[in-house]
Amino acid sequence: MLNHQGAQIASFPKPVSENKLLAALPFEERNRLAPYLEAVSLKFRQVLVDFDTRIEYVYFLDTAVTSTVVRTPNGETIEVGIMGAEGFVGLSLLYGIERSNATVLVQLPGRALRMRADDFIKHVMQVNGPARDQLLRYANYFQVMVQQHAACNVAHSVEERMCRWILLTHDCAGADVFALTHEYLSVMLGVRRATVTTIAHRLKQKGLITYTRGRLVVLNRSGLEACSCECYRLIREQMARTFTNHGRILQSA
Repeated sequence: MLNHQGAQIASFPKPVSENKLLAALPFEERNRLAPYLEAVSLKFRQVLVDFDTRIEYVYFLDTAVTSTVVRTPNGETIEVGIMGAEGFVGLSLLYGIERSNATVLVQLPGRALRMRADDFIKHVMQVNGPARDQLLRYANYFQVMVQQHAACNVAHSVEERMCRWILLTHDCAGADVFALTHEYLSVMLGVRRATVTTIAHRLKQKGLITYTRGRLVVLNRSGLEACSCECYRLIREQMARTFTNHGRILQSA
């Protein structure tokens, strides 16, 4: 492979990944970072970064889906963000902070590429290149998501919020069937399990979803969108802008 000046470029084996942030980078930038990326498998509820703890690794998500959660003073846990193949775990490092400002745990197990925090600082943050720019765009999107989730938790019903959450998870999972228990969903929404069970039954009666043995199936996506609040649309629009360059959605090279 030759660069634009005709020089030979070493081509490192590309780790198998569908991460949109990496896919959006020019070939030379991906090639430069490849030696510092390690493919890993993430397990359900594995904590990738913990609140007020030093960040050891950053993660570019592939098939795994994560939840970013905050804990209230009385011990409750509420989700403020969700990440899939568009996601990057370790956002605090983008702002020069080496300790995480939230906890990120694995919602759906799967693959990711991880990079040591020291390598990230040296090869991404200290280089004013495409990777740093793209990650800052993503950080802006994630901030919008957190703000929208906060507004949604106050302004909209639990049913609307639950539909929004299922839709975002459906987007990240890339499949109509994914693992999900009522208990886990109640924690993410900050409501009682009985409330989640009642709403899930109602959505099932409407033919929007079905569920059994900890697995949820999306049957009618357009129906879920109709039952969700406008927060879902606003979050998706912001994501589209994040991965748009000169009016086109960035595609994997």
